[in-house]
Amino acid sequence: MTAPPSPATAHSSYEDQQRQKRRRAAFLSYGLDILNCTAVILLLFCWLSDMNHFNPTTTTTAGSNANNDNVDSLLFLSKSFLTNGFCLAPKIFDNTHFSCAAFDFFCACICILAILLAKQRSNNNKKDKSKILPGNVIYFLAHAYGHYKFSTVVNTSDWEESTAEKIQSAITLSFILSIGPLNAASVLIKAKKLSPPHAYIMAGSIVTILVGVYYFILNHPSYALLYINISIILSISLPKLLFVKYTSEEDVQLRSKEGVLIRLVSQLIVLTVIVCEPFFCDVFFAGIGGHFLFDLSLAVDVVTAVLMDGSGGVDDDDVDEMKKMKVS
Repeated sequence: MTAPPSPATAHSSYEDQQRQKRRRAAFLSYGLDILNCTAVILLLFCWLSDMNHFNPTTTTTAGSNANNDNVDSLLFLSKSFLTNGFCLAPKIFDNTHFSCAAFDFFCACICILAILLAKQRSNNNKKDKSKILPGNVIYFLAHAYGHYKFSTVVNTSDWEESTAEKIQSAITLSFILSIGPLNAASVLIKAKKLSPPHAYIMAGSIVTILVGVYYFILNHPSYALLYINISIILSISLPKLLFVKYTSEEDVQLRSKEGVLIRLVSQLIVLTVIVCEPFFCDVFFAGIGGHFLFDLSLAVDVVTAVLMDGSGGVDDDDVDEMKKMKVS
């Protein structure tokens, strides 16, 4: 009769399984960063190519699918997307931007409620897993404000703002664009490439540059969405791709949560929507929800991020448990 495995053997087997699980997740996370950067390069190339054929100062009504002579010679992107700056869905929503604003505000309220519930749990001596929620409240509110502003515009070519409105818009844009640089700062700190002060100074400088590029070079609402998406994806994925690989134990630990299936799926959905919106708006995307699907995919991604923040298949608690097993 075969003897049962000893406790030491069982512990060793558990450690090996968890190690393989983390390595597999890290490899998938690295692959996703490659895919993100590739998609950004593709978007940037197509966008810059089509900008030569597009004059945003003569666009048509923001709530309609455009049929403008300036966009007849576009090579890659959808005409209505470049004209409106978003893939609007007039057959589904009376005002796509207002629907997105209402949805984002609802998501912000849900995040606030989740923070309050998590705080109550924390007061009851349970672990608080709401670390990333406050930032998402700010993001959803800024996102909602941006959509609300767009919902009041009848014609994008008539977009004009007072000095006070420009300041408000710049602050809103700063909050949204800061997602990427702050994420990059966090990665560089955890990877021990920069000290916290230097990392956050770098993040603040990048946000300032990004906002400046938009207002002093692009400065038109038709360019806002693609610019924001490209900036955020690149500033999140490129630092990880350059400084966090997938072979060393430190790199594996940094990447492992991002490589869990639920996170990979949610991030792939966001990337798919980001690519489909500018390329296929006139083909089919407007008919299934347009830009509202983008906001919906972001909400799903936030949910999965919260679920994986301090929980999930590859967790810091698993690592602590393995360390205890080694000691015992």
